[in-house]
Amino acid sequence: MRIRKKFETYNFILLTAPIAIIGVVSVLFLIIFVMKFPVEEMQITRASLINPVTLTRAVGAFFTNHPAAVTYILIYALICIAVCAVTSTVLTRRLAQSLEKPIRELRDNVDKIREGSLSFEVMGSDYDELDDLCEGFDSMRRELLLAREREEQLRHERNMLIANISHDLKTPVTSIKGYIDGINDGIADTPEKLKHYLNTIKSKADTIDELVSNLSTFAKLEVSGLKFSMSRGDLRDLVLDVMDGYRLDMERNGIAADIDLGASALMVNIDGEKMRRVLTNLIDNSIKYRDPANCCIEVRCFADDGSAYVTVKDNGMGIEPKELSRVFDSFYRTDCSRSSQIKGNGLGLGIAKQITEKHHGRLWLRSDGINKGTTATLSLPLAEDTTK
Repeated sequence: MRIRKKFETYNFILLTAPIAIIGVVSVLFLIIFVMKFPVEEMQITRASLINPVTLTRAVGAFFTNHPAAVTYILIYALICIAVCAVTSTVLTRRLAQSLEKPIRELRDNVDKIREGSLSFEVMGSDYDELDDLCEGFDSMRRELLLAREREEQLRHERNMLIANISHDLKTPVTSIKGYIDGINDGIADTPEKLKHYLNTIKSKADTIDELVSNLSTFAKLEVSGLKFSMSRGDLRDLVLDVMDGYRLDMERNGIAADIDLGASALMVNIDGEKMRRVLTNLIDNSIKYRDPANCCIEVRCFADDGSAYVTVKDNGMGIEPKELSRVFDSFYRTDCSRSSQIKGNGLGLGIAKQITEKHHGRLWLRSDGINKGTTATLSLPLAEDTTK
């Protein structure tokens, strides 16, 4: 109910209730008065009713002869005044209480927020305007609670970020320092040892360079500072070009590649350099987590329902279903990869997903469990045919 309507209702009750009560009291009082006093002595006629002087004399004579009647009249007047006063007080108090309750609760909730408490719920009101206010206040409380939770999550992620960066940098730096000390101490006393030491140092430096590069890309994506240069092209060409770059490496390591690019062109609008990074990450992961005994990577390209799809499937260590929703988190690595000697900083998939989403696409993984392989699926919207 709206406040204005409530006031109108109470105003109507405030007018009619005293009239009704006083009317009943008047009838009862008149009956008692007539039975108690000989009112017929007043001898009031129709003519005297319209003559104020005659009526006044008759009433005055009656009360002179019966002074006790004055007491009854005073009692009647006091009862009428009391009825008006009590009715007005009760209704006004009741209206005030119905308005004060939600306002008082809002004031108390403001104090709770000031004290830092957000674990409460703002109740509504019978009044539409106050109910809207309560709903708006509770919505603000929920937003503040979500903001606090996001802040806590960001603080946790920031701490994890610092810890992981420290760990991922310390390991190769320690190794580099050790090999340099070995060279300075003359341990690498043959050309073969020296070459091995220098190659190891370069490998560790490349690891640091990759981490710094990933951090730079990740930071730019987080603040939307990474620029995209979109152009129209066949997604299959990019996939084939990326796979060609891995051909010699796969042959050297005995990795079988089964590539099916499909029969139809997959025209999409992409930033070739950024999307190459996504595909490279998916192929790298398939190689990294492969089955050493019999590694096979399947790459498929096809179109379906207005989107172009690329799937990269391996027969490697797989992922626990409970971890599939977390593999895209920054610096997250599955239990298997953490317990293995596989290198990685947990940023690659997160960057790949963000780049894909900037292309209005989707990226997800599917795995039936440990040692059952993993399938990565990349989906991008097909470009509209402008030749029509």
